[in-house]
Amino acid sequence: MMKSAVIYKAILAGALWVAGATAMAAPTGTFTVVVPNFGRELLDLGKTSTQDLQYTGHINDPLIGTAPDGSLAPGRGLAESWTMSDDAKTYTLKLRQGVKWHDGKPFTSDDVVFSLAERFVAKDAICTFCRLLQSIESVKATDPHTVVIQLKSPDPLYLAILSARDGDIRMLARHNYRATPEGFELVGDPIGTGPWKYASFSRGVEMTLDANTDYWDKDRIPDFASMRIVPRSQPSTRLSMIRSGEADMAFVDPRQADDARAAGLTVLTAKGAAIASLEFYGCWQQEMLCHKQDFREALVRAIDMPTIFKHIYPEGTAQPISSAYWPVDQSMGFDPEQKPYAYDPKRSAELLKKAGYKGTTVKIWSVRTVSIPEAPEIMELVDGYLRAAGFKTEVTPMEFGAFRPRYASTPQRWETQYAAHLYLNAPGVRPTVLPNLRVGVIGQEVGGLIQGYWDLPTINQQWNKLITLHKADELETELRALNKKMHGEFVNHPVAMKSQVAVAGKRVESWTPSLYGFAWHLETVKQRK
Repeated sequence: MMKSAVIYKAILAGALWVAGATAMAAPTGTFTVVVPNFGRELLDLGKTSTQDLQYTGHINDPLIGTAPDGSLAPGRGLAESWTMSDDAKTYTLKLRQGVKWHDGKPFTSDDVVFSLAERFVAKDAICTFCRLLQSIESVKATDPHTVVIQLKSPDPLYLAILSARDGDIRMLARHNYRATPEGFELVGDPIGTGPWKYASFSRGVEMTLDANTDYWDKDRIPDFASMRIVPRSQPSTRLSMIRSGEADMAFVDPRQADDARAAGLTVLTAKGAAIASLEFYGCWQQEMLCHKQDFREALVRAIDMPTIFKHIYPEGTAQPISSAYWPVDQSMGFDPEQKPYAYDPKRSAELLKKAGYKGTTVKIWSVRTVSIPEAPEIMELVDGYLRAAGFKTEVTPMEFGAFRPRYASTPQRWETQYAAHLYLNAPGVRPTVLPNLRVGVIGQEVGGLIQGYWDLPTINQQWNKLITLHKADELETELRALNKKMHGEFVNHPVAMKSQVAVAGKRVESWTPSLYGFAWHLETVKQRK
């Protein structure tokens, strides 16, 4: 059986993965974590994004859990089981009983209704996956611990977007919000059901969380009594804080892994945490040169990505990929015969001439995020290769919080006086593929967000066909065909499937994140005894 089919069936079955309860010592001490930035610096999950999970994602649990091996399973989620109807339009979820919000009130199916059918679909909701909830027809609570999700059209993989691996949707407490003319606003401090409880937040300075000693999963009650999350934009500063003992764990640039090992520090990784992909945005606008395939291929052929990969990623921190949407053999539609693009400056020059290039500027956005803190260094190298190949470029550094509205707004703001807008995106691996196509590829009019494809009418039509399929073999066939098509059209330039690299100090023994995506589970960091 294909690995993708195995993933498909696991989603339908809701196969259990349950940790065995063990006796836990009382949490002690403070765990200090250093991250590159705080993104939008907001606490309402409806107004943040996937990139903000580094500080927002520890308080609230996802509905669908992710096992350490990366599979979707109930063990780390609020739904303990689920079933799907034969037409792939109705999901019935049984919720975990005995779960409490941090203020002691019970978590019930009404909170799921509020989260999925009210808060995350309100006018003011802008999270990365909020738009994807438009596929839902209704969410009903049939009893305090049963929820029925009815979709507008068949989607056998829909629950993946409600997981910590694939999405940024977390369950919210109805009583933590009040209605406004535009949507909802947070009432007081944020509360969740997660392993960490909100303590304080000072924008640009730190976030402090306390261990939830009443957490429903006794195996994941944190070892530490509290956790401080602090932002430091400079890679050298993050590493030096570990060396000096000022911090216990720092998310660092991959190239720092060798320096950390040489200094006798422990390097920990979350495999497949993100994809590094050089995206060409705004190309659906015919006024831009990147609307032409010849120009997109010229961009790709001008960049020596294998050399960039070797320069940026030490052994064990990443692996080359041929597709940003089908990066691993577990991905539905993965093609083992497909190869990464080859560096060919001569071919690039020929294509530039064919495309009629006359020096129109290529806009390069240099944006550092927690998923790709090395983005500025990569974009500097990309800029050098493009200029050497005859492209005129313009590099603009920007914080993610300021950049995100460019693609998350309707309408989008991609100035057409540029030949292309280049941005290093960091999607999750998401083996079910459809969530990434929703977020990154299809048009906003059919529920997409970034709409990174050059021909929106065509991809929207293809999408409308994909979402009618609810048999694994049919979906596999169509996704593989789309994989081949997008690779041949040079839609983007994949860089790597990368691990999240963390350097740990002497107080840290181990860390058990989930494979793939943003389920980092810092509550699993164990103290060295």
